[in-house]
Amino acid sequence: MADIIERILIGYGSESGKAQALATRLGGLPFLHPYAPTLLTLNEISPADLGKGDLLLIVSSSFGDGEPPANAELFFDALAHTQNLAQLRYAIFGLGDTAYPRFCGFTQSLDAGLSERGAQAIVNRVDADVNFESFFATWSAVVEQVIAGDLQAGRDLHLRVTAYGEDNAFAAGLLERRSLSARAPYAWHLRLDIAGSGIGYRAGDSLYLLPENDEALLLRLAAWLGRPEAKEALRQRELRQISKAVLRELAQLADSEDLKGMLKIRQRKALEAYLYGADLLDVLQEFCTPQSVTLEDLLSLLPACLPRAYSIASASREDSLDLCVREVRYERNGRARSGTATGWLLDHPGPFRVFCRANPSFYLPPDPEIPVLFIGTGTGIAPLIGLLREMALGGEQRETALIFGEKRRDEDFLYREELESLCEGGVLNRLITAFSRDGATKYYVQHAIEEHADYVRELLLKGAHVYLCGNRQYLEHAVATALEKACRTENLCQTLIEQQRLHLELY
Repeated sequence: MADIIERILIGYGSESGKAQALATRLGGLPFLHPYAPTLLTLNEISPADLGKGDLLLIVSSSFGDGEPPANAELFFDALAHTQNLAQLRYAIFGLGDTAYPRFCGFTQSLDAGLSERGAQAIVNRVDADVNFESFFATWSAVVEQVIAGDLQAGRDLHLRVTAYGEDNAFAAGLLERRSLSARAPYAWHLRLDIAGSGIGYRAGDSLYLLPENDEALLLRLAAWLGRPEAKEALRQRELRQISKAVLRELAQLADSEDLKGMLKIRQRKALEAYLYGADLLDVLQEFCTPQSVTLEDLLSLLPACLPRAYSIASASREDSLDLCVREVRYERNGRARSGTATGWLLDHPGPFRVFCRANPSFYLPPDPEIPVLFIGTGTGIAPLIGLLREMALGGEQRETALIFGEKRRDEDFLYREELESLCEGGVLNRLITAFSRDGATKYYVQHAIEEHADYVRELLLKGAHVYLCGNRQYLEHAVATALEKACRTENLCQTLIEQQRLHLELY
């Protein structure tokens, strides 16, 4: 650097300990050893004492909705009363959660406060979410380059995750849509374009889709109401997942004793059965009249269309992400219907409004020596193929087994060629399949676990983590029982949960 660095301070603001751990790691990097950096909480640093010859490296999280962590509040308050920091150089690595509207709000405010007082950022501020490891490695390498004299490296670095959500979704284009199975209901592979979005994700994370409602349903609702404008007014309202609160209001407006009776506690199962596959039009036609329930009533009652969550089926990429979804198509009351989200994804050309959320509970264990056992059925393969792709991309060699279940090998073997290639490449050590309709008797993943009990038991004795993804109703209890039989241990799953070795993605 042009000016000599006489002192390096590493200041951190941390609530959960992650920022503190990163700051400690930063202080231990070899390129900083000659400067003997001092590691302190931000509260232990006085802005007024900073000046010429100082370099302040800040690693901090934001607490809640953009507030400073408790051990950084005093520094931030003191900064507001500091007039001139023109001699100070600094760099900020911010940690946040994109689920909050003011993602990385504290470190953004801190950056602005330092800049307004004349301090010079040697590296552009980083806004990282829970997938911060690659960002931290890049940022610390650039800090090293700048200290060594490459000032342009700091100006060229742009690492900022953009916080998207329900009120600020990204419009992702469609890059690819192809069938993965040979019979209905088809499973589909989709690739969405997120280039330029700033969305950061990794295998195991979730994508949320904000769908629009089916055109035919909207037209029928408008006709029932006798209000043509209802088609657009209800386009992005929730018409499928109807809450009990909405049903109670409709029952009151229509004075429907039948609907009121169905909402009684003792009728819970009957209500669930009725609502399965039903939509708002069914309820209006069977219990209400256009005179008793108006468009204005519906607009005041219905929330925005609820986000639908999908497991991401790809390793981290900046320009795209993959999904694996099962189409939902059926007929009820003489009307052909499709799933709100799957219908939107499979019948519409895009773009699709989306945002991502981190799911650290479904990440791979950091230690590559720890084996993993993947168990998935149908489109439950989605997050598992994402994890396998992440391992292949990183050249990771860990003992890995996959037990995959579907109906027929020749029609439903999702990602067959890729899985077999992963086996040949050594990323996947063992692929066990359970095709329930191929034999004289039904054969499910729990039967595969029992048949390969010795191997499963050996993996778990080695400390393997288990990743289970698929239909909760048919999978969770059956697999838990099979694992306990294989390991000859009661309450095995509870033990795995306590040891943080069981990872569930069930729907």
